[in-house]
Amino acid sequence: MSIDRTKYMSHEEAKHLRTVTEARAKADIEAGRVTGVRTWMLVDFVLKTGLRVSEIVLVQVENIDLERLFMMVTRLKRKETKPEPLNIDQELAEHIQEYIVWTGHTEGPLFVGSRGPLTSRGLQQMWQQAIKRAGLPKYLSIHKGRHTLAVHLLPRTTLRQVQKQLGHLDPKTTAMYADIMPEQMREGLRGLYD
Repeated sequence: MSIDRTKYMSHEEAKHLRTVTEARAKADIEAGRVTGVRTWMLVDFVLKTGLRVSEIVLVQVENIDLERLFMMVTRLKRKETKPEPLNIDQELAEHIQEYIVWTGHTEGPLFVGSRGPLTSRGLQQMWQQAIKRAGLPKYLSIHKGRHTLAVHLLPRTTLRQVQKQLGHLDPKTTAMYADIMPEQMREGLRGLYD
């Protein structure tokens, strides 16, 4: 059995979502609007960290080390919160730096709206608007961004690294991403008997 195709974006879909939201952010900057910039940060952040939306709302600017390429995140582990380091890549660090400069917020929550820190619901709505704007299926929730990272990261690294990135206590939970993607199955079958 392969991974349920409704639970993640293909590489092309994720790239398209990133391209559309980045273009919208650039247009909004030129027009003096803020929504696109925040949305672009959210999309990039979700697809590159794999954090749950409940973890994203807790990310504090002062807990992001852009030079050493990691951030401290708060995870819920067995009904208690636990701070953990999470590695990020250089590209995301640069994007976060630009976002911090643009917002002017050097401390407090990373995602702040005109009325204060954004809630899980606010981030989910922002994500859904980006999905709609990109013409992608509406069932691709913000949590599917987490699945997308896991599915595409696993073939490039180890199960343990994906487990750490997602904050899973048990590698069995992470192993559900270790199945074959439909794209890989089709590629393997192509020209089999030529």
